[in-house]
Amino acid sequence: MKKRLLSYLLVFIILAASTGVNSKAEGNTLNLKSEAIVLLEETTGKIIYDKNAKAKMYPASTTKVLTALLLIENIKPDEPIIVGREINGVPLDASKAGHKIGDKLTLKQLLMALMLPSGNDSAYVAAMAVAKKTSNNPDLDATTGLAQFSQLMNEKAKAIGAENSHFVNSSGYHEDGHYSTAYDIALITREAMKSELFREVVKTPSFDMEFGAEPERNTTWRNRNLLIDARYSSSYYPYATGVKTGNTDQAGECLVSTATKDGMKLVAVVLKSPQDLRFMESKALFEYGFVKYALYTFSKSGEVIEKLPIPNATKKGPQELEVVAKEERTELLFKNQVEKIEKKIEWSTTPLKAPIEAGHTVGKLTYTLEGEVLGEVTLLAKHSVSKRTIFEFLASDAAIPYWGAILGVITLVLGIMYLMKTRKNRRRFKRRF
Repeated sequence: MKKRLLSYLLVFIILAASTGVNSKAEGNTLNLKSEAIVLLEETTGKIIYDKNAKAKMYPASTTKVLTALLLIENIKPDEPIIVGREINGVPLDASKAGHKIGDKLTLKQLLMALMLPSGNDSAYVAAMAVAKKTSNNPDLDATTGLAQFSQLMNEKAKAIGAENSHFVNSSGYHEDGHYSTAYDIALITREAMKSELFREVVKTPSFDMEFGAEPERNTTWRNRNLLIDARYSSSYYPYATGVKTGNTDQAGECLVSTATKDGMKLVAVVLKSPQDLRFMESKALFEYGFVKYALYTFSKSGEVIEKLPIPNATKKGPQELEVVAKEERTELLFKNQVEKIEKKIEWSTTPLKAPIEAGHTVGKLTYTLEGEVLGEVTLLAKHSVSKRTIFEFLASDAAIPYWGAILGVITLVLGIMYLMKTRKNRRRFKRRF
């Protein structure tokens, strides 16, 4: 209990150092000691907080997030993975999960070994499994395979948008040419979190590994990310959902973590954090984001935005049009900004008239905040509306003015004819007398 109270007190102190914020640009007010930091909102990809977010840093074992992503993308869940001689190349001082040559692993087991105890031997096994699969060469030697995997890592990183990274191994073991940035790691993690299997693995506090024929080797792998382990009250964070620690002499203590609260998902990265502060600073980042920000969903794809009558619709079909949003639009906002959002609909024509075909664009919905456009949503007709026939029109209330005009014209014509006939008759009468 004392440790938990101390934990919350430290988080409060860090947050108290933050002054009132009126815009995202003013977010760099947290008093955090880690050398490079970023806090990212997962849905929109927007940065909430950053400090040296794009500075070149050593990522240590946070590298394994990218390794896990490539493993998931290339190896099927039921595809056996055989441990090979590649594990002989793992440095003696590196963290290991304890694989032996010839071990048969499932994808999930290898991911657990990679992400929980941070096995560098697991990273080598993963790299070789992917390299053999992508090169279609089961006899690939370790040197070539590991090099090919590093190339795949760099290609994948660039495809994600991690432009300032360069990976030369699958484990994160220190090499001068192996570097990344807090922002790039957040982008890679955001991509990895799209995988249900990845999310399951990284939120697991511990995993019991059974070796079948060798029960004496059965072991429990524990997650080094103490944010998700309730046994450690000082570092535990109830909303945490992952992801990965890292630590080398050159990189310092690192942590990439995720948390979800009230429907909002955050990704936090702290690199080269002072000793024993990475969990505390990550918790402070999460609290900062959850307290100040909210996700506002303007529309969801297919959501009915408006219902309006179509004045010239046929009675044989719908006379009211349901207008739906074409796309989903979500924005990250300060909580006190949500009530200030204004909405405006602009129709393609005013009023909308039949015929209208299902799926056709009928207008747009614009959202603004204090005069600034936040986003636009295309509005579509949910269903078709047919135009009424001439006979339906003549029988409708809308035709009453036209009928009145026609009757007026007929009355006028008849009146004129009557007057003309009367005048003609008078002339005839005068001629007789």
